[in-house]
Amino acid sequence: MWEYYNEKSILVTGGSGFLGTAIVHRLLTSTSVSCIYLICRGGKEKIQTRWRKWLPHGTLERLHHSIRLVVLDGDILLPNLGLKDPGLNAIRNNIHVIIHASSSINMIKPVNRLARTIIEPTETIADFALSCTQLDRFVYVSTAYANAHLYQRSQNTDVKIDEKIYELQHHYHAFDELNELRKHGKSQAYEAENFPWAYAYAKHLTERMLKSRFTEFSSSEKLLIVRPSVIGPAQCLPFPGYNMPMSSPYTVIAAGLALSPSRSLKIATNMEDPTADVTGDEVPVDVVADRLLCHLAMGSHGCVHAVSGVRSRLNFESWRQSLMKIRRFPWEIRPRWVRKDWKSLNQHPMARLYAIFGTSFAFSETKTIAMCRKVPEKELSNLQLFTKIDMSDNLLDRTEGIRYVMDQFARQNWLAWD
Repeated sequence: MWEYYNEKSILVTGGSGFLGTAIVHRLLTSTSVSCIYLICRGGKEKIQTRWRKWLPHGTLERLHHSIRLVVLDGDILLPNLGLKDPGLNAIRNNIHVIIHASSSINMIKPVNRLARTIIEPTETIADFALSCTQLDRFVYVSTAYANAHLYQRSQNTDVKIDEKIYELQHHYHAFDELNELRKHGKSQAYEAENFPWAYAYAKHLTERMLKSRFTEFSSSEKLLIVRPSVIGPAQCLPFPGYNMPMSSPYTVIAAGLALSPSRSLKIATNMEDPTADVTGDEVPVDVVADRLLCHLAMGSHGCVHAVSGVRSRLNFESWRQSLMKIRRFPWEIRPRWVRKDWKSLNQHPMARLYAIFGTSFAFSETKTIAMCRKVPEKELSNLQLFTKIDMSDNLLDRTEGIRYVMDQFARQNWLAWD
């Protein structure tokens, strides 16, 4: 499988981020890529500062001193990715694979602002990719929760999400929606659907925009959309417990609830027995990286989930009990389930922010299971394709990250959640 990467030149956006770093490390340590280009505002100095903060010395040195790693001072929010000739043309004429892993995880920003930071940069990168003379594949990192709006349509409380692009109810055209966002800062499509956050809609629209763009250029088989669920600390690579805490939502949630003096956690749900049935899907970052790179090498296209899935997703009650072991207050915080819409103000602030606390999604893993039958057994044993650790009970293994988030809350003078 790894032979696919021999002598390939790969461009990675978000290469200094949580997932991007795991991807870059895997490529440098397991493949014979000829060159990995990273685009980072501030260039090499900025990326080294970030890596120095989260990586142990040995891992850091391996990345810093690789002659195959080229860091470009660019900006994906700018035309031509903020790059100038002759470097821009050199990349355009030599790149084989583009992995677009750069994206903020923001549950607060309105849709018009997310259009400028998620949708439009992806459109720019896709257009650049389609102009690359040697392009073999384009990978976009989306989110499994891009289809969270289906929960409000379903009669089931454990909603199955397949590895496909779901059209909206009124079949809006992606570029019409994007033009509407540019002109008016909103879209009829977004207002017609009950997405938990504008972020999910922005990812959903981006997926549809990419499908349309690559189909237009008869390049649909070059497009791979990888949908992680909530990304959490690594189970193995680049080292067990590898984490960038502010990019790990469940780490942030644990820190916020550990600081909260509340005795109850009011959460909206429509489940009959939420204590038993509410789940969350947190997936180790190395599982996401390996699924992405493996599906890419094996020629998968369309949408692929990178999730813990039904077998390994976390149970809310088990996770809550783990949280109590690190909580700063002598009393427990217990869920108080309310029959409300997930955007209801009648919830704990954390539940309002993350919106899907009282839900359960069954993300399909059909494509990864099928792919495993094609990967040689020797290579398969060294891949992190499935979650093997208990994500409900590993908060004690990330106490350093939780403390870091707590310190960030304190430095920003955040009051404890009430």
